[in-house]
Amino acid sequence: MRVLLVEDESRFRALLARALRAEGYADVVAHGSVEDALAQLDADAPDVVVTDLRLPGASGLDLLGEIQRRRPGLPVILMTAFADVETAREALKRHALDYLVKPFEIQELVALLEQVAVASGGDATPTGDDPPGLAGMIGASAAMQTVFATIARFARAEVPVLIDGETGTGKELAARALHRLSERHTAPYVPVNVPAIPESMLESELFGHERGAFTSADQRKLGLVETAAGGTLFLDEIGELPLGLQPKLLRFLQEHSFQRIGGTAPRNVNVRIVAATNRDLEAEAAAGTFREDLYYRLDVARLHLPPLRERDDDILLLAHCLLARRDARAVLSDEAAALLLAHNWPGNVRELENAMDWSVLLAEGDEIRPEHLPPRITGESSHRNRTTAVQAQRPRRETALPDYVASQPQTLEGQERQLILDALEQAEGNRTRAAELLGITRRRLYSRFRALGIDPETERHSTR
Repeated sequence: MRVLLVEDESRFRALLARALRAEGYADVVAHGSVEDALAQLDADAPDVVVTDLRLPGASGLDLLGEIQRRRPGLPVILMTAFADVETAREALKRHALDYLVKPFEIQELVALLEQVAVASGGDATPTGDDPPGLAGMIGASAAMQTVFATIARFARAEVPVLIDGETGTGKELAARALHRLSERHTAPYVPVNVPAIPESMLESELFGHERGAFTSADQRKLGLVETAAGGTLFLDEIGELPLGLQPKLLRFLQEHSFQRIGGTAPRNVNVRIVAATNRDLEAEAAAGTFREDLYYRLDVARLHLPPLRERDDDILLLAHCLLARRDARAVLSDEAAALLLAHNWPGNVRELENAMDWSVLLAEGDEIRPEHLPPRITGESSHRNRTTAVQAQRPRRETALPDYVASQPQTLEGQERQLILDALEQAEGNRTRAAELLGITRRRLYSRFRALGIDPETERHSTR
C-alpha cells in the first residue's frame, strides 16, 4: 500500500514516516505542503492520504477537496489538534475516511490503514512473519483466538455489541476491529469517551443542538450520532452515562431516531452502537444505578476481553511486538522475560506497553535486562534503589541526575516524565546533553516528548 503523508512539522513527519515503515508500510512518501502533495498525487497515485488539518498556505480541508476533484474515492485520513475537532467532523461530512486527534498511538493510524486495505479488497489480518492476530489486535493464546472468532462473527451482524473487560485489555481496539470487518467499514467510525465529556455538554455532543437552544448556541451543531451516520458509534465506558441521558439513548437504540436539543422534529440515523465497560452493568441495573432496559438493549451481543494474566502465551509475544515498534533492535534477556511472565499485570496490555516504553528509555544497549524493567515488575522495594542501580551501570559523568524521592509520581508515565524533566533541568535545557544523561539518543528523547505530551521549554521552567 502506498501512503502519501502530508505534515508540515518536519520532525513529526519524519517520526511518523519511520513508524509506519516499522509497521510494514514500506512505501511511504512524505511532504510538508499541499502544493507538494498535489504534485505527488499527479505524478504517482497513492492508495491513501494521511494529512494534517493545519498546513501552510492551504489547509487539509482544501487538500481534501482537491483530492476529491482529481481522485474521487481516494481515502483521506486527517490528523488534527483537539481544538480543530469540529473542523475534522466537517471533513467527515465531506467524505474523509476518519480523523485522529494528536497525540495518537501509531496503532490507531495502522487500524485505519487496515480499514483501507479491507475496503480495497485486501486482507486486514497479518500474514507471513507478522504476529498472529486480527485487524490490529495481537494474540496467539486460545483465549484471544476465541475473541478473534467472536469479533469476526459479530462484525457481520447489525446488532449492538457490548464489550466488557478490565481496564487496559484493548476494548477500543476490539471496537475498531468490529467496524473495520463489517459492511460499514467505508462509513465513519466515531469513538466517544463518555466520562471525558462534561455531563452538562454530553447530550449536545451526542445528539447536537439547534441554534438558540441555549445561551451559547449561536449556530446549529451536529452531534456525534449524526457524524457517525452509516457507520459505528463507539461509546467507551458506557457505565458512566448519566441516568438522565440514558432514556434518550434507549429511544435511539429502539427507534433509530432522536431530537437535537431545541429541535422539534425527530431525526432518523442508521448507526451501529458498540459500547464498552469495565463495570458489572448487570449488577448495576439490578441495583438501579443503570437503567435495566438500556442494559438489555446494549447487551444483545457480548464480547469479553480476557485480562493479560489469563493470556500467558501472549505476554512475550506482545512484549516483543511493542519493543519492535519502539526500537527495532531491542530484545528481551531471558531473565527479563521470566520477570514479565511472573508479573500479574493488573493494568493489562496498557501496563505492558508502559513497561516497554520505560525499558527502552533506560536500556543502554539493545538488550532489555531486569534492571531496565519498572520496579513494580522487578519487585524492588523503592524507586531510589532502582534509579541507583541503573545509574551505577552508566559511564561516570561530570554530574549525575537527582535521586528520586518518595513524593514523586509512582505511575510509569509519571516516573518517566519526571526522569526526563530532571535530565532537562540538569542539562540546563540542552536536549542533546539531556539525552546523554538519560543514555538515549536525541531522537528517542524527542519521541518521548511527544508520547508524554512534554513541552521542554514550558515544563522545564515550571519546575524551577
